[in-house]
Amino acid sequence: MEAILAVVAKVAVILILILVGYGITKRGMLTDRGASEITSLLIKVVTPCVIVDSFLGAADSLKPSQLLIALALPVLWMGIALALGLLAFRKDPQERKKVLRFAVTFSNTGFMGIPLVQGIVGDTGVIYASFGVVVFNVLCWTYGYSMMSGGERLNLKTLLLNPGIVGLAFGLPIYFFKLQLPALIAEPLGYLADLNTPLAMLVVGTYIAKADLHSFASDMSVYKASFLRLIAAPALYLLVLLFLRPEKALLTTTVIQAATPVAANTVLFAVQYKRDSELASKLVAVSTVLSVLTIPVMTVAAQMLAG
Repeated sequence: MEAILAVVAKVAVILILILVGYGITKRGMLTDRGASEITSLLIKVVTPCVIVDSFLGAADSLKPSQLLIALALPVLWMGIALALGLLAFRKDPQERKKVLRFAVTFSNTGFMGIPLVQGIVGDTGVIYASFGVVVFNVLCWTYGYSMMSGGERLNLKTLLLNPGIVGLAFGLPIYFFKLQLPALIAEPLGYLADLNTPLAMLVVGTYIAKADLHSFASDMSVYKASFLRLIAAPALYLLVLLFLRPEKALLTTTVIQAATPVAANTVLFAVQYKRDSELASKLVAVSTVLSVLTIPVMTVAAQMLAG
């Protein structure tokens, strides 16, 4: 019971930060431009710093075999979500179908997942979560890119320079060679990493604040996709974990990431490739709101399974 209450308390802290983001957006203190700039800062600067800083803090406690498992499990949970997306929405128009399937497949693995993992699991969880970010980016910029762009040629530079791979490119040598960074570098790195949770949750609050939830009530596909993304996919993944039984921190980390709402990339890709961007915005906003209820449930279920 104490462990469950501890998880709920951590999630409650995250929710308070989201509410602050909601409030300052409603008051006009955080504009669309400001939220966009914060998002860019988080993705391009803060996320790699979080990954590198986590290797500095917990690298000695992990074995290479654990890191390989940490790479395999995200492939498993994203494969489950991808399969659900392919099975669903067969009767929807082709343009809506692409956006809906993308939304079910790709969760907010890094932007929302890493802050949650950092708050609930700690530095070891962030190391595990960084592999989930890498798998997300590789799949997003291959399968997702091809689906949403209509077969446009992949930009390899964009794939290789995504935040997850950049973070691991610096973090893995620290792990394997047991490097000690000088305080002049390590301390600023830690301060930048500390920005991740508060800033990310403030921006999530802006998604909710800008959403006109009343106008979404008639689009049942949004709720169907949200159900598949938030409940069906992570629940099926939990069933598989009943047999695989990875170690506790890894299990909890991957379930949290698998249970996060629709990725913000859904909107970015929809705008870039002229898909249904209004539908994409609805999916991100509604699933983010509903995840306030579903993520604590999935996290507690993972904790119970982990013992």
